[in-house]
Amino acid sequence: MKREAKKILAEIILIILVCSYNSMFIFALLWVFLHELVHILVALKFGCKFYNIELHVFGMRADLLDIDSLKSSQKILVYLSGALLNIFLAITFYTINIRYNTNFIETSMNLNIGLAIFNLLPAYPLDGSRVFEILLSKKMLFKKAQKVISIISYFIAILFMVIATLIYIFLHSLNISMIIGAIIIIYITRIEEHTTMYITMGNIVKKRNNLLKNKYIENKTISVYYKQGLVNVLALVDRNKFNTFYILDDDMKLIYILNEDELIDALKVYGNMTLEEYINRK
Repeated sequence: MKREAKKILAEIILIILVCSYNSMFIFALLWVFLHELVHILVALKFGCKFYNIELHVFGMRADLLDIDSLKSSQKILVYLSGALLNIFLAITFYTINIRYNTNFIETSMNLNIGLAIFNLLPAYPLDGSRVFEILLSKKMLFKKAQKVISIISYFIAILFMVIATLIYIFLHSLNISMIIGAIIIIYITRIEEHTTMYITMGNIVKKRNNLLKNKYIENKTISVYYKQGLVNVLALVDRNKFNTFYILDDDMKLIYILNEDELIDALKVYGNMTLEEYINRK
């Protein structure tokens, strides 16, 4: 299974687990389905394309082709759309529940509240982590932002484990949902950490598509020490901008200007070497 498919499936399983304590499980599946569907509809409205759209027992899964070509505000709306739908449904059911109090209405209200809150947690692979990732990337490098979210994800997973343990100790009830949820969060977070470099390289290709689509792209310049390795420089790449690196020697003199497209080509041809070695080859 592809990495993106694993993350989408894990997200769906996680939000279903939130609802699994309730007897009206079939309605939980309905709200999960609508949650995922609205992601797709909003992304389609912004011009994204989908492939491998599948319906299955967990709801809906769709591989998103070009979300990185969207503006940050559009991507945030795509990621928030599912939770916003759940909030809207919760408010609607709350209003109806004031006059018509039925088990279905009350349960649907609680399920949608739970889905909205849980899905906005800043932990991989939930939508909250994607929104937080975008916001942090405006203040720091993408790799550092991803590191921050990884730490938060592990903390939330540990918190789930602690809560499940306390429930077992004091209430003598084993909460399997929280344990499985913690395991999934840890698993997906590790996938994110191990594929950071490949994601960065892939984003460079997507930025080219973004340039063709919007006819412009913002620039970013950063100065780096010439003893740095090419892979270390790649980790400094801003995923949303075209990057130019000023290579400085021990005397703070500019000895070379390296653009990100040349950086990728250098890694493909030479593998990881220092900037000094690469410049000497030139």
